[in-house]
Amino acid sequence: MHRTVRALLSAAAAAVSATTFLVAVAPAPAQAQTYGDVPLTSWTYTDKAQPATPNPNPAGDFLIGSREGSTGRAYFTFDLTPLKGQVLHRVTFFSTESAVTDCSKVATVQVWRTKPVASTTTWQNAPKELELLAERTRGPGTFCPQSYLGIDMIPAIQAAFARGEKKISIGVRVSAAGEDDASLGRTMRQARMSYAANHAPKVSGLKLRYPDAGCGTLDKHPPAGRSVQVQATVTDADPGDNPQITYAYWPVDRPAERKETGSPTLDISGLTDGTVVAWTAQGWDYDDAGPWGKTCYFTVDTVAPATTPVVSSKQYPTAEYPGGGGPGVPGTFVFDAAGDVETVGFDWSPLDGSTVQSVKANRPGGRAKVTITPRTRGAARLEVAARDAAGNRGPWVEFRYEVRDSAPLASVEVNGVGLTSHITLSSKWPEVTSFGYTVDGGPETQVPAVDGKGAADLVFDSPGNKTMVLRAYAGNRMLGSDTIQVQVTDAPRVTSVEFDTTSMPIEGRPGSFTFAPRRAGVVSYLYDFGDGAQRSIDAGADGTAVLNWTPERAGSFDLTVYSVDASGNRSLAAEKSFYVRSLRPEVVVRTFDAHVGEPVSVLAMSDLSTTVAIVHSFDGGPQQTIDGSIVNFSVVPTRAGDSLLKVWAKQADGTLSPPTEKVIHVDSAPGVVSKGPFDEHAVMGSPVSFTFTAVQEDATTFRYSAGSAYDGQEHPQLTVPVGPDGTATVSHDVPFQDWGDVKVEVVSVSADGTESDAGTHSIYARDPRVEIFSNPWPADAPEGMGGVGIPGQFGFGFYDLGEVTTKYWWRVDDGPEQEAVFDPWAWETLVSYTPDRSGDHVLYVQREFTDGSRSPVATVPFKVGNEVARS
Repeated sequence: MHRTVRALLSAAAAAVSATTFLVAVAPAPAQAQTYGDVPLTSWTYTDKAQPATPNPNPAGDFLIGSREGSTGRAYFTFDLTPLKGQVLHRVTFFSTESAVTDCSKVATVQVWRTKPVASTTTWQNAPKELELLAERTRGPGTFCPQSYLGIDMIPAIQAAFARGEKKISIGVRVSAAGEDDASLGRTMRQARMSYAANHAPKVSGLKLRYPDAGCGTLDKHPPAGRSVQVQATVTDADPGDNPQITYAYWPVDRPAERKETGSPTLDISGLTDGTVVAWTAQGWDYDDAGPWGKTCYFTVDTVAPATTPVVSSKQYPTAEYPGGGGPGVPGTFVFDAAGDVETVGFDWSPLDGSTVQSVKANRPGGRAKVTITPRTRGAARLEVAARDAAGNRGPWVEFRYEVRDSAPLASVEVNGVGLTSHITLSSKWPEVTSFGYTVDGGPETQVPAVDGKGAADLVFDSPGNKTMVLRAYAGNRMLGSDTIQVQVTDAPRVTSVEFDTTSMPIEGRPGSFTFAPRRAGVVSYLYDFGDGAQRSIDAGADGTAVLNWTPERAGSFDLTVYSVDASGNRSLAAEKSFYVRSLRPEVVVRTFDAHVGEPVSVLAMSDLSTTVAIVHSFDGGPQQTIDGSIVNFSVVPTRAGDSLLKVWAKQADGTLSPPTEKVIHVDSAPGVVSKGPFDEHAVMGSPVSFTFTAVQEDATTFRYSAGSAYDGQEHPQLTVPVGPDGTATVSHDVPFQDWGDVKVEVVSVSADGTESDAGTHSIYARDPRVEIFSNPWPADAPEGMGGVGIPGQFGFGFYDLGEVTTKYWWRVDDGPEQEAVFDPWAWETLVSYTPDRSGDHVLYVQREFTDGSRSPVATVPFKVGNEVARS
């Protein structure tokens, strides 16, 4: 460790000073400036025609130069106090013309710094002209009238501040050479001085933050390690400017290595142990950087203490069971540097996820004490490391200890608000003489312990979540504590034997609820069963009430109950949810796409534990019985329209429950069955047949249309008579299309013109065509590919009907037809071909299906080139 570095070159010190004060900061975009007008304290207009007449603070415009027998000048005094101490970005004295005698004539307008304006200022007693600030020509080449006169005042104001002046006076006139020329006179509007200025931020309070030390001087300064942090306070007189800090630092003997950063953590990783570092800080806002603060110093110290501290505690001396102290019992832990004077403090952590903490030693190489209050019983540990004056941390040492399981146990019977509740406390330690408890930080109540147990009555005065701290004592010594949360409510207690969660209530069977108070003075209860109908029941003398109730339906219920006192005040709500089982069985009918003569599946189930069978009757037919409480069965509609299904639950005593009734609707739409070449689906380019079966009584005709549902066309309506068996079969030619579907819509019509319900039936339109996946001689190759005698392979494939494809038939030009067996495991079926001439050719290919039919012929032009086959 380096205690003090004293030998420094005077040249290095001079370099430090120069570096500190000569750094410039480029301005950022203007966002921090304030804008306003410099206060005008007095002004006057003087007239040569009235040389002795003062005119202080007149209203309106003023004349400069001559017009109609008058010759005028104007004088203004401004208070510079608001600009004092600010960075001036713009200060402008300005006015505009309101009237000009002759715009073709050139007039020279002068702006002077003068002596102050007084109430006695006149033409013959005018303020002395001290300094010509600006001279402007007006007339031809400018806006006339309305010409703008604007003068930059920053140099004049800075000079005034340098002279210690708080005000500045301005005179405006036409130059002496033209002042008496009536053609050059002009009337000016009231003059003003506007500004944009900013208070540059200032820094103060420069010191080391880590290690915690002062600023330091060149001769006496603190050490600092690799984790050095500095700090400074920045202030800005302009509200809302959000000033920032820039830190600068450099080795004192190498100022050229100066670095600047916005972070208070300085990067000294490249500096060696013992290097003296100078640093300073500067405040800045969006417009200006303030002056650099004073220069501070520290010595780089990278050598950490080698000694590990010795840790001990009288309250928690061991890691062996049962341990010492107890939850809530503070323990003093001593950290001892064992005489290592490099150690001035200790870093420590209770290893509970909290941040590392620091504590100072009573002297270098001495000791420090910390107090830790364990929250829980069992094994605990602590890490400690020595820390030197530079903030360098030595190796960690771990201290393990056991916290005795001495916290009391408690159970709290909460009876409500304002009523007597009960607390029972216990401990397994024989030395316990008493217990204590507090509620929400209130005074502690003592409870005597007898054989390790204690009990007391308590009254909660309000509802809510209560924090209770429990303690066990041996005499006056606390052995351990615990904190529990107790929920206190004044919502009434609601109980029921018949409608409890463990019971199985059934609709129509009576039961009761008992409402008991959880606060004093209850005279009645308000309740509802989730139906929005709130009812009232009076309480008895003991505050309770019994509600007799019979559920009229099955299902879920949410009972909400409030207690009410004599003043009409309600308690919090008590809620009780329960489920009532139905006497009737639950029935689910799957009626999707139901047709006459086709079975409709039904699921029936009973919640009653006494159910032994399900009984059902369909459309007035006989009852049928199926054993079990959950059964599946089917019914077959014999007519279109509505048919009634009744289902009962049969009990063990042979009685039947009330029936569950379901209406099964079967529409009168004709049934439709399709048949294509291979299955129920169509194939493009081939006919598909549809067989219609009438459901409507006395149907004589089927009216139908067929086509794609997606082609956007309106398909023609066709008719076919109903045959003697109630059916008719029609054929539809399926074109090649992009949509891949056929949809038929059909109704039956009776002799009197009555139509049935409309039926629809959709099927796929499958594609039989052949695709050429591989072609070594593409027709669009300009010169062709390959050549005579050079073999190649065609690849045949498809996108549909692979399961019924058996082979391919192909030929080139007028050549012989050849057969290729379909390879079901390959992406394409390959065939070889060797051209016997160059030029244009045509490939013809079909595929054959399991029924012997063939697909349409695919025609593929190709061109053979003039390459020469290798011999």
